[in-house]
Amino acid sequence: MSTCRCGCGESPAHGDFLPGHDQKLRANLERRTGGLLALADLVDLAERFVDGSISMGDYAIRTRGIIRPRG
Repeated sequence: MSTCRCGCGESPAHGDFLPGHDQKLRANLERRTGGLLALADLVDLAERFVDGSISMGDYAIRTRGIIRPRG
């Protein structure tokens, strides 16, 4: 059996998540990144890095501008 991908440690009967836990994961990712728009910016940056339109260094600098250190 697999473990729910939200990180709760429980086992779903089918698929990757228990009912509603996909939204739990989404909400956690939004909280950790600073909101839905910040999360969208991170995905855009990742796509630009993968397609070669920005360098690894530029990706790192821009990512640090979106995600702030915890603490």
